[in-house]
Amino acid sequence: MDIAWYIARWALPLNVLTGHWPPPDEREMCLLIARGEEVDADDLDVAYSAAGGAWIGGVMVGILLTSVSMALGDHVHPGFEILSFVSLLVMGLCLGLFLICHCRTWMLDRAYYAEPGTWAERIATRLSRPRAYDIVLAAAGSVWPAMWAAGYV
Repeated sequence: MDIAWYIARWALPLNVLTGHWPPPDEREMCLLIARGEEVDADDLDVAYSAAGGAWIGGVMVGILLTSVSMALGDHVHPGFEILSFVSLLVMGLCLGLFLICHCRTWMLDRAYYAEPGTWAERIATRLSRPRAYDIVLAAAGSVWPAMWAAGYV
């Protein structure tokens, strides 16, 4: 099971922060991808746009949580700095997943416009499919910036 798409399925209401209310079919597409089932390119394009909106909503929530917890850490109790670090990690994870999702959407477009049977079409098709390790890439990319922003490095 792909954890990132399973989380995206439940994070779809965060699309409201970007001005889009997701219909039920977007949630089902995310669930199909999370289960590892094969979906066609049109459904994948719908799922990528829905998940991208959810990840941007997650970044917005992360910014809010980070700013509130940093202010509370400065004025109320230093223990809130731990919450701010976790919020920075979540914000970085959501941003990383959005960027990965955006790149996969771009590759999906390149596969659509490429000549059928060419090496460019095969590579773009292969790179446009969701991978289970996307969440690991996003998490690995979010640790160092979160530690830097929190002042731990």
